[in-house]
Amino acid sequence: MFHNIVIFDLDGTTIDSTHRQATLADGTLDLAKWFENATPEKIERDSVLPLGRLVNRIGKRAYTLICTARTLSNADYEFLMQNGINVDKIISRKKGDMSPDADLKKRQLNSFLSLKQFKGKNKIMFDDASSVRSTLRKIGITVINPDTVNERLA
Repeated sequence: MFHNIVIFDLDGTTIDSTHRQATLADGTLDLAKWFENATPEKIERDSVLPLGRLVNRIGKRAYTLICTARTLSNADYEFLMQNGINVDKIISRKKGDMSPDADLKKRQLNSFLSLKQFKGKNKIMFDDASSVRSTLRKIGITVINPDTVNERLA
């Protein structure tokens, strides 16, 4: 039985998908453009960041999840499999849900982590978005900025 739950974001944390990102005038992610750029050809050009290469090793000692604001397609799952990123559970955005990332992840993780088998477990997450880190810390998840981790592992 695992004592730790380790949660990974995808974009900017375990995967570099910056070639597909566009931002709005206020600096936030342009979700409409993001969805438009989520083609199999463009997803195939994503790359794995150093932290992404550790997911399986961490998974031998902890229950691992991916919690992403992406709406995952077959191309996303194929990318994860081809790059050896295997976890116990994947939580992603439902099609049509335009919630801000922090609200989306809070809602999803609150629901999943409230299950009886996860009560009292240490919950650690890697996420590059400061709004997500701030929001999830309020619900008892230790959230680490992956930038320094990726730099040290590079």
